Amino acid sequence: MSTEEWGVRGIYVAASLLSVGLAGLLWRSRDRKGAVPLSVEMVGAACWALCLLVSTVPQQSLARAAIRVMYLPIGVTVAATLVFALEYTGRERYVTRRTLAVLSVHPILAGLAALVNPGNLFFTALRPTGVVGVEQVWGPLFWAHSAYSYALILGYTALLVGFIYKTRHELYRGQAAALILGISSPVPLNLIFLTGTVEFDTTPIGFVVASAFFALAIVHYEYTNITPIAREKVITNVRDGMLVVGPENWIVDSNPAAERMLGANKSLVGSTVEEVVTAPETAAVFEALMTDREDEQTISYRELSLRLESTPINDDRGQQIGWLFLLDDVTEQKRRERDLEQQIEKLDQFASLVSHDLRNPLNVAAGYIDQAKVTGDVSYLDNAEDATDRMEAIIEDVLALAREGQEVTDPSDVSVATVARAAWDSVETGGATLRVDADVTVVADQTRLQRLFENLYRNAVEHGASEETGDARDIPTLSELVVEVSVTEETAAMLTIAVSDNGTGIPEANVHDVFEDGFTTDREGTGLGLAIVEQIAGAHGWEIQAGIAESGGAKFEISGVRKPVS
Repeated sequence: MSTEEWGVRGIYVAASLLSVGLAGLLWRSRDRKGAVPLSVEMVGAACWALCLLVSTVPQQSLARAAIRVMYLPIGVTVAATLVFALEYTGRERYVTRRTLAVLSVHPILAGLAALVNPGNLFFTALRPTGVVGVEQVWGPLFWAHSAYSYALILGYTALLVGFIYKTRHELYRGQAAALILGISSPVPLNLIFLTGTVEFDTTPIGFVVASAFFALAIVHYEYTNITPIAREKVITNVRDGMLVVGPENWIVDSNPAAERMLGANKSLVGSTVEEVVTAPETAAVFEALMTDREDEQTISYRELSLRLESTPINDDRGQQIGWLFLLDDVTEQKRRERDLEQQIEKLDQFASLVSHDLRNPLNVAAGYIDQAKVTGDVSYLDNAEDATDRMEAIIEDVLALAREGQEVTDPSDVSVATVARAAWDSVETGGATLRVDADVTVVADQTRLQRLFENLYRNAVEHGASEETGDARDIPTLSELVVEVSVTEETAAMLTIAVSDNGTGIPEANVHDVFEDGFTTDREGTGLGLAIVEQIAGAHGWEIQAGIAESGGAKFEISGVRKPVS
């Protein structure tokens, strides 16, 4: 065997071994983007070189069989390289089962055509070559296979070159360049063979060269450790909204987060800011960010709180060509800030109530206890006990005020009539009468709704009537007091609940003050009962107003009460 023949076999052996080694190395890093198809490509290249090695054996039947089998791994190699290019350049969405099925058609058909060679259309002849291996004389099916293969080669080369052009990071540029040189190395050597310049298949020399470039990509440019993530994926998946606005307020780019925040169900590209942002005041904010050089504002839009940040976009010459807007949904943050402010306000209120309202009965109790100690008259302790009872009432109301202001998170369907009567039964009414004209169901927290009724009933009993007849102020007695619960319909989904009485009513000057903490016209009251009522209403999202009933008594209207969804 001549030195030339040994050299050719050596190239085929080296190509096979290097390709298998690279395939194994890439398979170990198969979680990296593009590593699996690149590993498959290396396996295909190894099989290609191995078939060429077998084709050099003296047994012509075995040599010809190796050549016929070789076209299946050739087709796999080209298809796998295209899949690698799609994944590496961030086009994974195109790598579907359908795509893989379509790409697998060519290797299968090429392999079958070479193996069966129908009508000598793939090979017109297979005969021993003058140097080593089998000389192939190709027919039209082979050239169709080659044309298709080179079309795919041009396709994946364009993808990789385009990626190099677009990426700005030197690491990724070097990595992609090494990979594209490795993938493309066999191509010119295959063309040398196809043109008949040499007698043996020189393509495996390209596999050896490719191994060097792949080693460069893996070792120097860390391909198995660092692979690029396409900017499109980052922009699509980022939580913040992104809008790119060009001249004359045209939106030239957007991401799904921005479309969701602005209430669009399609891409915003091609629309103007004014067409997308229909609220004039919000559009004015965008305009201000672009003209007044402000870089951040927070707006309310479609029940959301959005923080807008603007950054001018300049071209390579430093000329401004547009604006980048970042939209951050801070709705939850603003809600928490409001809740915290309310909690701080409540703490201030409670501190004021406790320090102010408890000090007086505490001083009274201490004074009577001192008198009992000095005089030995234990009857003073009765007065001290009354003072401590008042302190207990204040403490209970303060705690209730804290609890009832918490937002209702788990309401249920509640019968207004049932709750109204249950509340009446739990209050000391002294012979007063309840009338309920509210046979409806609403969405509410049953326990808190009952407490709301209880406090309104107590207010009517304690402030609207007298326990005895003959009052000089013509105040009705408890037995004459009538409290009525009624319901009117606001809309198809909303109701207003009214609680009124025929008592003395509320002085017109105090109508707007009755819900303030500590406001009372009764020296013995805590002034927190109606404040608790307002807290309960607010926790449900309702509005409450105090007024004067037709009978002249007090009337409280709770509006915005939701009906159950049928």
